[in-house]
Amino acid sequence: MLAVSLPSSYLAGARDDADAILWRAILGPPSRALADLAALGVGAVELADVRGHVDALAVTRSLQVIEDAGLKPHAHLWIPRGFDPMRPPVPLLAAVKGLEHWASVTGRAHCAACAVHGHRRHDPDAEAASVRDLRELDGWLRRHGACAALEVCRFKPEGPLGATYSEVTALAQAAGPEVGITWDLGHTTWNHLQGFDVEWPDERFLQRVMHVHVHDVGPTGRTHFPLDQARAPLEGFVERLRGIGYAGVWDVELYPNRWEGSASERRRRLEGSVARLAEILA
Repeated sequence: MLAVSLPSSYLAGARDDADAILWRAILGPPSRALADLAALGVGAVELADVRGHVDALAVTRSLQVIEDAGLKPHAHLWIPRGFDPMRPPVPLLAAVKGLEHWASVTGRAHCAACAVHGHRRHDPDAEAASVRDLRELDGWLRRHGACAALEVCRFKPEGPLGATYSEVTALAQAAGPEVGITWDLGHTTWNHLQGFDVEWPDERFLQRVMHVHVHDVGPTGRTHFPLDQARAPLEGFVERLRGIGYAGVWDVELYPNRWEGSASERRRRLEGSVARLAEILA
């Protein structure tokens, strides 16, 4: 299923947020935008920013807008340090309730694989804390019909753990047999181009993939560019995931504030990215 990642500020109708203003200029009002995306073949939307600082009401409103458009909701989460399932952060609770509501309304099990990041590698006991909190978060999510999929991130000394194929596989395995992986093609392409990792993962990694983020690397070296840069090996990516029977969403995760152009030009590149991925998947 094709998906697109959108921020809660835009979907919830914020008027004083730079991301919301840009997305509104590109796509128009959220209800119309989601109808236009559905016409392109998009069947799901990932709420891009369920983090500690995000307003829980915006999360609730955003997921309702996605549901009202007849699209399947997903959520990009974070792992709270020292996560306590008995006292989950309010934005996380709002996201889970929204996912549960969609499942109850549609009568379908949701099984939303939610992308999450590990703790920052310079934090005290970052590896042990990431494993512990990922295990607790995944168990809590599964009790609510979702699950955690640890994301492969760009390698940065101050960035999160899980920045190479082997590192994210080891963390997921240590957290438990059911913990999944989010394969972010843009991040792994960047890691390979910069010499931090190999181009393709091994079978242990592939067998844990539950969620996919798709974007390219731009001429500035930044990620989350449209799929018109010819740097990310999309066909090989799709071939390997089809080889393991991957049946999750293919989430086009673009950050239009990172590339130049008018609102109409950015919309054309977003729609072109969705169309290109759909063509490869056909």
